[in-house]
Amino acid sequence: MVSSTELSPIEKAKRQAAYTCAEKNIASGCRLGVGSGSTVKYLVEYLEASVKSGKLQNITCVPTSFLTKKWLLDAGLPVTDLDGTPELDVCIDGADEVDAHFTCIKGGGGCLAREKIVQNAAKKFF
Repeated sequence: MVSSTELSPIEKAKRQAAYTCAEKNIASGCRLGVGSGSTVKYLVEYLEASVKSGKLQNITCVPTSFLTKKWLLDAGLPVTDLDGTPELDVCIDGADEVDAHFTCIKGGGGCLAREKIVQNAAKKFF
């Protein structure tokens, strides 16, 4: 885990967004779609710490990219795919760009199709 004092203001905001969203929307037993990109690394950080502390138990993660899958596996988190878990409770992803009116742009990292498929399998998307 990276100390928040070592992060730039933008990275601190990404971390806070990921942690806040996770705290409000992920519970034990959750079947979770995990998006792609730089903000998602903080979501994985949160999940790892929460599982290790016992705050979260029996979660299942469906990644939207090979890199996200690597991060999840490196964190010791359970990973599956939509064949194994076709219905998800929540999917959390970041945006590539957000303007002053909160208009978001997705797909800059090349994972858009997979992100949309996983998102559509979830009851809620953040």
